[in-house]
Amino acid sequence: MNILVYTHSDVSWVWPFWIKQTQKYFPDHKKIVFVNSDYEGDVFEKAGYTSVTYDDNQKYTNRMTSCLEQLDAEDVVIFHHEDMFLYDDPDYDRLAEYESLVSEDQADLIKLLRNGNTLIPHLPKIGLYKNPPEYGFAVQPTMLKVKTLMRIYRGTPGDTIWEFETNAQHLVSQWGLVNLFIADAAPQRGMHHWDSNIYPYVATAVVKGQWNFMEYASELKQIGISDA
Repeated sequence: MNILVYTHSDVSWVWPFWIKQTQKYFPDHKKIVFVNSDYEGDVFEKAGYTSVTYDDNQKYTNRMTSCLEQLDAEDVVIFHHEDMFLYDDPDYDRLAEYESLVSEDQADLIKLLRNGNTLIPHLPKIGLYKNPPEYGFAVQPTMLKVKTLMRIYRGTPGDTIWEFETNAQHLVSQWGLVNLFIADAAPQRGMHHWDSNIYPYVATAVVKGQWNFMEYASELKQIGISDA
C-alpha cells in the first residue's frame, strides 16, 4: 500500500506538516507525490518520496492522468491532497484488511471517511458500507488501485478540481464499481461528514487559503500549527 499525494507549490507552506504527519504514522510505506514540474527545491525527495511531476498548464484531470501513467496500474494507494493528513494513529490492522479487499478486487474504492446519513451495510463488522449513488467519488483519502483512479480521472470531465469532483460524484456510481466507505463510532464533524477512528485525518486542513481552525483547532494545534 503506497501513500499518494497530489499537491502544488502554491501551498508549499502546508508541506512540512504533511511530511511530518505522514512520516510519523507511515514511516516505512512507499510515498509518492504528484507536484508541478516547476516547483523549486527538493523537500519531498529529501523526505524519501518518489516525485512525479506534471505540467502546470494542464487542467487538473490531465495533470493527474499524466502522473498516474507513470505508476504500476495494479498498485494499491491511499490517495490524498496535501491538507488531508493524519492527526492520530490509524488502525493498521483494519487498513491491512481493506488493502487485501482492494488488492483482490473485492472492492474498487474504499473512502476512509463517512459522509451522509445513509448506511447500506456491506461488511459492517469491519466498518464498511456502500456509498449511495450521490456519493460516487470525492477528493478525500481513498484506498484504491492506480488503474481505478486512472479510470475515474480519464472518464470524468471537468477543467478544475471542483468541476471534476461534482461530476465524479455521479458518474462513478453509474459504472457499477464496488464503492465503499468506512463508518465507525467516531462523532460527526460539521454538517456533512464524520470523524474516523480507523483513519483519523483532517478533512480538510486548509479552507480558502487559511488553516481550518473553525473545525480542527485542537488537532492543528496538537500538530504544531499556530493560529497566531
